[in-house]
Amino acid sequence: MAVAAHTSGVGNSSGDLVTRLVDATRKNNLSNNDRFSEAQLQVAATHIKILLDECRNNSVTDLGQIAYVLGTVRREANMGNSMIEKISDVDANKRYSKEALPSLGNGDLASGDGAKFKGRGYVQITGRGNYAKWSTKLGIDLIGNPDRACEPIIAADICIIGMRDGMFAPAAGPMSKYILGAKRDFLNARAVVNGGELKRFPEKAKLIVSYSESYYAVLSS
Repeated sequence: MAVAAHTSGVGNSSGDLVTRLVDATRKNNLSNNDRFSEAQLQVAATHIKILLDECRNNSVTDLGQIAYVLGTVRREANMGNSMIEKISDVDANKRYSKEALPSLGNGDLASGDGAKFKGRGYVQITGRGNYAKWSTKLGIDLIGNPDRACEPIIAADICIIGMRDGMFAPAAGPMSKYILGAKRDFLNARAVVNGGELKRFPEKAKLIVSYSESYYAVLSS
């Protein structure tokens, strides 16, 4: 499928395009621990299609930005294979309580908010405050039903709008600050979602560069 150099209606998510993006996912691992099984690739295909469609629906048409959305989801949620944070309820309550991380807006340890509002979705929003913010933004009740943040279309809207508008890390700015047209700073764009990783674990942040470049090569071919 031929597409324009920097923008395209790739949100129509043709079968051929999705197949080629899945193949890129098959090949863009850097170690055995980063390798997808065939079953995981089948799951990835469904999520890639949804992400392409929701990029279109949310007016994200720049190919570099679409590639970076896919690269981020590849890193954060194993392209839809890991939609909920792998943490026990006991550990989540301890780690995310008001006493431990007051900025999340959770109650105290006894409230159980840590487990209830642990990470979910393509970028794994965490904490009562974030679930409340996205409930208001999308007009859905994520406080009463936090598992809805794992629903692919809702998860895609959170991921794409959050990156597009700089909602995850306002100080870092929106995705377009780093990626737009010929500018594709896939490394520093990590600050839009997880600036802490960029500072503390730059080698892990570089994984998204590799992923995003592989997706961009497909989208721009």
